[in-house]
Amino acid sequence: MEPMMTTILETKNLSFVYEGGKHALKNVSVRIPTGCKVAFVGPNGAGKSTLFMHFNGILRQTEGEVEYNSKVIDHSKKGLIQLRKDVTLVTQNPDDQIFNVIVEDDVAFGPFNLDLPIEEVRKRVDDALKIVGMESERHRPIHHLSFGQKKRVAVASALAMRPKVLIMDEPTAGLDPEMVYRLYEIADEVNMDGSTVIISTHDIETAYSWANLVIVVMDGEVLAQGTPFEVFSMKDVLEKACLSVPMVHALNEFMSVNGRSDIYGRTMSTVLLNMRRGIIPGTLYILRPGYTGELHGRVGVYGSSSRSFVEKNGIEVQFGFNAIERCMDDILGGNDASIYLDDPLDHVLDRKLMDVAAHGITIPVEELR
Repeated sequence: MEPMMTTILETKNLSFVYEGGKHALKNVSVRIPTGCKVAFVGPNGAGKSTLFMHFNGILRQTEGEVEYNSKVIDHSKKGLIQLRKDVTLVTQNPDDQIFNVIVEDDVAFGPFNLDLPIEEVRKRVDDALKIVGMESERHRPIHHLSFGQKKRVAVASALAMRPKVLIMDEPTAGLDPEMVYRLYEIADEVNMDGSTVIISTHDIETAYSWANLVIVVMDGEVLAQGTPFEVFSMKDVLEKACLSVPMVHALNEFMSVNGRSDIYGRTMSTVLLNMRRGIIPGTLYILRPGYTGELHGRVGVYGSSSRSFVEKNGIEVQFGFNAIERCMDDILGGNDASIYLDDPLDHVLDRKLMDVAAHGITIPVEELR
């Protein structure tokens, strides 16, 4: 029997009415399990941002309850300070969140206000900037940064708080494809460290392969919540919320209907395995930060420590984003591939290897030291 998952955030019949009478949320009841990766999807104006601002106490509900760790949120000054130590929100527009002149000063602001020792503040700033790839920009004036760089600073400021819940509202909006994948990589790192990660997104393809729980919001109401496979199988809900079916899901359903496979794959590589036969895979070589030996095939990198290492050592990397998936594509084409991978992120690779194994294909894996 699987252990019962604890709940870190929950709303019960939550309703909120803005001044002027707009009903932004209507009897919303959602439960966020501890350590989960959650994607909220739905059209603009659905109420996702309003809901997020209830999770960390920026807004106070008109009716219903919001609970953190099974306790109703305390909206006193002391209660909100304590809540926001644990629950951080990265807003859609970084200019709404950043208010210091220099990058590292903004990242340090939160930890300083926790009255932490200066050594701990510095460590948190260093770690956060490293994760988002902004170490070299730490002394730059923020007004000199691009929109995408400002978003990285906003995420770093949230990470420096070491939150138990990281909420990111439309984090990929306005970012180039490489930074979109990098952001999901950061989300995996944070989640592996034990934090619950919540995002809102219009990128249903990536959300489908990334999230454990998907929640559909429309006109201030929750239409559905469940696993990605469950939610994106609800055609009536998708139509009502103006959402398309992720391509991976559609392919999987097509193959199941035609009797080709009843195996569920969450990534394009694993679903395409249903269409291919006689695959002789190459070998995946796992490299850790510190490895400078022979490289096999094309090389990917996944994780902030690995990224920092390859950059400092001038190691040429072909797959700087979406690296695990792209290495898998090479391997399933019969080629070898190598990937620099942070130890704590092994579970991300393991999940993809298990998907492939479900199709009867075992990928040889060798760790080089």
